[in-house]
Amino acid sequence: MRRSSSALWPDAPGRAGPASRQKARAIRVLLIEDDEEDFSILEAILSEVSSARYELTWAQTYDRGLEELCRGGYDVCFLDYRLGPKSGLDLLSRVAKSATAPPIIVLTGQGDYRVDLKAMEYGAADYIVKDEVSAPLLERAIRYAIDRLKSQRALRESESQLKHLATALLKVQENERRKVAAELHDDFGQFLAAMKFHIESVLERMEPGDPCAPDLRELIPGLQGAIERVRNMYTELMPSVLDDLGILATLRWFCREFQEEHPHIAVQFEFGISEQAIAHDLKLVIFRIVQDAFKNVAGHSGASQIKLSLSARDDSLSLAVRDNGKGFDIVRALASTSSHNGLGLMSMKRRAELSGGSFTVESAETRGTSVCVRWHIESRQP
Repeated sequence: MRRSSSALWPDAPGRAGPASRQKARAIRVLLIEDDEEDFSILEAILSEVSSARYELTWAQTYDRGLEELCRGGYDVCFLDYRLGPKSGLDLLSRVAKSATAPPIIVLTGQGDYRVDLKAMEYGAADYIVKDEVSAPLLERAIRYAIDRLKSQRALRESESQLKHLATALLKVQENERRKVAAELHDDFGQFLAAMKFHIESVLERMEPGDPCAPDLRELIPGLQGAIERVRNMYTELMPSVLDDLGILATLRWFCREFQEEHPHIAVQFEFGISEQAIAHDLKLVIFRIVQDAFKNVAGHSGASQIKLSLSARDDSLSLAVRDNGKGFDIVRALASTSSHNGLGLMSMKRRAELSGGSFTVESAETRGTSVCVRWHIESRQP
């Protein structure tokens, strides 16, 4: 049943006349209510509002209301808390997160704080007791609900744009890392290797006892150290083993390198997943998160043990890095813009969420830190 409440408006002083009301589009209101008397009362009250025109549709049953909400096209919905044997909150929970659902205002015969909280928890825009309904209250509730929905949609749009921007920035960052790694490997690294080889060749051709030979030999250890340093730099920027052998081999290599660089930290790793089960676009994400997590452990935790695990269970892929260090204040670290620990956490969180994962971190003093990321893999293709 669809009616326009403007048909009930008298042209009294202080009310908008017919011409002015025709200019504005009617606000489409859906009422899901099993009591016809309450429908008539709401229709009459809406007709008293002079600042807007309403087109009211009445759905008398739970199923009819669900059908109308799924059809869409409404600006706001009033939903009765009791719909015969069913609850309006059940209906609210089914549609509140739908992209086409209008803001929903719950109506109830008696005020109940618990129902109010539950309605807000399920996503209601407002909660009104029927005995307190008036034209100003309904007009304000409708206006606030519509404005709030517009603000929420604008916020979601901004968040979506920021997500796309952050994703693009990460891609640019990875491309720059790949470019710098290639230049270090192909240019600077090769130049140092060639210089070392040339000096060794000159030394082989020198006459025994040549006074210049000791000076040249002293250059070789320094050059070898520079070569190794450059190798470590381009490998950290973009490990070639990731493209050549996959993420599992890369993580094993990374753990061995970390153990050599930090002999006081025992490293354990456990992989309960095959290489083929990991989506290609997640492999670099996993490596970067592990890099940041291990850096935090080495630089801040004071841990003597670190454990890396990567496993699959049911429809999810789980990555975890746990240590037995001193722990830290998570809230303070995430809020900090100056500490590497905070920046590392934010970097891991951002990478996890942009790749579709959920990021959690737990830490307590003397009980270490646990960083976990979980991705749903049911619909992902490796």
